[in-house]
Amino acid sequence: MKHWGRNIPAYLQISALRMHVAYTYRANVAVELAGLLLKVYLLKMVFVAVYAGRGTVDGIALHEVITFVTIANLQVFLLIPVIGGYVRERVREGQVALDLARPVPFLSQLLAHQVGATASAVPFVVLALPCAVLLGGIQAPQSPMAGLLYVVSLALGYLVAMLMGLIIGLMAFWTMELGGVLTIYAFANQFFGGALVPLWFFPPLLRRLADLLPFQTQTFIPLSMYTGQLLGAQAVQALALQLFWVVALFGLAWLLWQRAIYRVVIQGG
Repeated sequence: MKHWGRNIPAYLQISALRMHVAYTYRANVAVELAGLLLKVYLLKMVFVAVYAGRGTVDGIALHEVITFVTIANLQVFLLIPVIGGYVRERVREGQVALDLARPVPFLSQLLAHQVGATASAVPFVVLALPCAVLLGGIQAPQSPMAGLLYVVSLALGYLVAMLMGLIIGLMAFWTMELGGVLTIYAFANQFFGGALVPLWFFPPLLRRLADLLPFQTQTFIPLSMYTGQLLGAQAVQALALQLFWVVALFGLAWLLWQRAIYRVVIQGG
C-alpha cells in the first residue's frame, strides 16, 4: 500500500478495462435496468395502495416513501459488489496466481475493479433516470443541507459496499463458489438496507436487528438524510455509525486477506 500513489496509472487502467467489459455487454445491463424500473413501478403501486389516500403514515408522507424507494433501487444498482463474482472466477480458474504476481497489490486491484464497474453503471443510471421519475417518483432533497449530508453519507455507504464486496470475494479462497452467498447478500442488502421497505415501517424487533447490521449504511441512512428524516445531531450520529462500519469492515477484510494468502499457498495457486 505504501506505493499506492505510484500505482495510480495501473488502477486507472484496471478500472478502464472493467468499464470496457460492461460496455461490451451493454445489452445485458439494459435488461437489468429494465427489471429495476419495473421493480420501482411495482413498489410505487404497493405503497400507493398501502397509503390508501392518506397523506402520511407514521409521520412519513407518501411522496417521501416513493422518492426513497426509487432512489434506493438506483443506488443498489450502482453498488452491486462485482468483486465477489470476479474473485470467484479468478480463484476457480487458477488465474489468481497471475494477479498475485503483479506489482500492484491484489486488494487494490479488486477495489479498482469495483470502481470501474460503478463508473460504467453511472451512464446507464443517468439514462434510466427520466423513466424512474415517471414510473416511480423523485423529489429534490429536503434542503441544501440535506443534499450535502446525502452526498457525504452516500460516499461512506459506497465504501461500506466496496468492503463488503471485498470480504465476500475473499471467501472464495475457502469456498471456491459464491453463488449462494451473493444471492443471500443481494436479498439481505435490499431488505435490511430499506430498498424494498424503508426501515421506518419495520416492526420493533426487526428494526433492532437491522440497526445491528451494516446494510442500512448503504441505503437507509443516506436516503433518510436526503428526505430530511435525519438532520442535526442524529445525522452526525448516523455518519459516525457509517464510519465505524468502514473501519470495522476494513479490519475484517485485512484479516481475511492475511489468512487467504496461506490458502493460496496450500491450493498451489
